Amino acid sequence: MIFGRASPASPNFVHVISTCLLMSLTTVSAVFGDSGLTPAQKEILQRAAAEAPEASARAEKQLLERFGTTTFRLELAAEGVGKGSRLAELPPTELLAQLKKALSSLEYTSNFGLDEESRRLHPGNAALGPADIDAYRRVPTMWDLLNDSSPLAVNVSHKQWAIMDAAETGLYDLPNFHAPAQPSAIEAAQRPQYLAGNLRRQALGVQRYGSYAMIIRGDVVQQRALLIGADSGGWESGCNSSVHPVKEQNWFMKQLEKYVFACDPVRLTPFGVADHVLHTFLANSETFSYVGGSLARLVYQLLDPAAETRPLEVNMYMEGALLGDLVMDDLKAIIADFPGLFGTKQAEDLRSFCKRHGLPLAWGLGAARPWPQEAARTLSWLPLEDLEFWPVGAGRLLDIDAGWVATNSSRSPGSAEQNVWRRCWDEITQARASNDHRPQKEDFERWWAQLAEASPLVSPLRGDECISTDLCFGTHSNPDKQQRDCVCRLPPQAAKQDFVV
Repeated sequence: MIFGRASPASPNFVHVISTCLLMSLTTVSAVFGDSGLTPAQKEILQRAAAEAPEASARAEKQLLERFGTTTFRLELAAEGVGKGSRLAELPPTELLAQLKKALSSLEYTSNFGLDEESRRLHPGNAALGPADIDAYRRVPTMWDLLNDSSPLAVNVSHKQWAIMDAAETGLYDLPNFHAPAQPSAIEAAQRPQYLAGNLRRQALGVQRYGSYAMIIRGDVVQQRALLIGADSGGWESGCNSSVHPVKEQNWFMKQLEKYVFACDPVRLTPFGVADHVLHTFLANSETFSYVGGSLARLVYQLLDPAAETRPLEVNMYMEGALLGDLVMDDLKAIIADFPGLFGTKQAEDLRSFCKRHGLPLAWGLGAARPWPQEAARTLSWLPLEDLEFWPVGAGRLLDIDAGWVATNSSRSPGSAEQNVWRRCWDEITQARASNDHRPQKEDFERWWAQLAEASPLVSPLRGDECISTDLCFGTHSNPDKQQRDCVCRLPPQAAKQDFVV
């Protein structure tokens, strides 16, 4: 549950909020202590760490039983128009071993920000951006923005606030505000950042939440994230009768949601933690079983490199609530929306932001359309539709200026590679400025292909390719070694020393 796109802009916001924040840093630090966590947050995390191993072990037995049934094997074999048959032939123990390996390297992402076309179509709108993160010295929660009377929170309705509060106090067991919907600065900072477990390995995370996808470090998720089986906002809207959905549904949609969306798996399943998550995974598959997120389909999408996903299935993720401040040292990389941002002033600013923080910047093609075009394709977002499929595990391109230099790679792009990037950048910039022909899907696919021919694609992790998943976020082919090399962010302090002059 992330509110990523909307709200009227104010050019003075960053300056004003910076001043206010500097005045309150000492007070907040005194309450939270050196760890950045309150006693209440520590208690919840400790409880989750204690309960998750047993819950995950129980789920492991359930999965082994399910994997051995004829029904499951037939369903798995039918996935991908028969491509799942290879997996269906594996013994249940081997299938479970592969699943556990895949989940051990699962990405957790958090999206924010608007793309260029969204800003063009809605010039009065704004969303969280790199400048706001710099002003706060961390990624602010939505409650931070409300507490600071930020213009970024103006268009969030009272229903959205109520849903968020219900999820955080009900599903995540966080303390209530002293004054409902009116948190103090300290109370606001105690609320979580929302993460999405990238089960379909989408290059841009959950794109509907924003055009910038932050990939969170493995150790940070392990130490500070509570995991549940589905989006908490969607669960509250569909399963909690005491809150009102943001958009009122007609009678038919209410009945449809009632019978196809399972509420109990999320409500009854203990928190997961990153290294004990099988029960959370099982709850996810049970929640979305009737709308395309069945166990067989999810296993197929996680384990088959050629798998595809329907657009709606991307929203069927496991959710994480990250407690404590989310700062740039907590990230592996930022992935930017290629159709939405490449060749824009926003992209230039993002490059500068990533360089300042020693943070690898990469690009994802996604569905090869700017988000407003993709969101308008309403038929493609229906459950079980057969109109559009997106690749699972598509590669990303590390930025020529702010990508490779912030990683462990010894690659040094040559002049020919740099020329290709500059030429594509200039062409896209010019095309965006044209009133006669706005760039379309085929245009972005053509530019992407040119860049991918010049630079190696970085594939997301699928298992144990890399020794550590803390800072590593992918692999790329290395012709010199005839193998794939791990791509990892440099330890933040080392990267800062390289960048700051």
